[in-house]
Amino acid sequence: MTYDNIIFRVINKEQNAALLKTVPHVGYMDLAIIFYYCVPELDTKDSKATILISNVMMEDWGAKLEDLMAAAMENTPRILGLKIRGIFTTIASYLDDDHLTELAKEEDRCTPLYVATNNIATNGAAVILYKDMLRAFAAKMKSDLYVIPSSVHEMILAKVVEGCEISTNALKEMIWNVNRTELPKEDVLSDNLYYYSRKSNELSIVE
Repeated sequence: MTYDNIIFRVINKEQNAALLKTVPHVGYMDLAIIFYYCVPELDTKDSKATILISNVMMEDWGAKLEDLMAAAMENTPRILGLKIRGIFTTIASYLDDDHLTELAKEEDRCTPLYVATNNIATNGAAVILYKDMLRAFAAKMKSDLYVIPSSVHEMILAKVVEGCEISTNALKEMIWNVNRTELPKEDVLSDNLYYYSRKSNELSIVE
């Protein structure tokens, strides 16, 4: 066993309570960080072959939870990468329409909404755990950020525009509705809205 192939994902803590009894995990606000072992020999062009690490596996390896976390913090960005694009460009890429992509680039210049995921756009919400990712993006935007849990696959980063009031209750209601009407249950990450503060360099739940 090598620690070089261990990565993490984030899932909803409450919704996966039964699973979390059987796997090593780290609590993170209302989420849980779980760990996978990558099997590069079985990778395809668009996906990574992985095995969920169980408590039994960790014990057999003689590993500790902190070992898995430290390894995953280093490996996940290296293995899965990071992709942040404007929300319209992201939608256009899913539709695979070159003309729409050009239009989307123009729209993105006027809309401070960005989609953060990994290079395979699968279980990419975990990119918020990458070291200094939120700090660097907030510095680039010159603002704090609202972080919207779109699904386990991606996060939406919204620039906080000074002087522009945003109803956090409306955002939370939108998240709640999307989770129950648009997403498969297994793709739901959280009903909460998060806020990243540049001053404290912390991500927290908006109450």
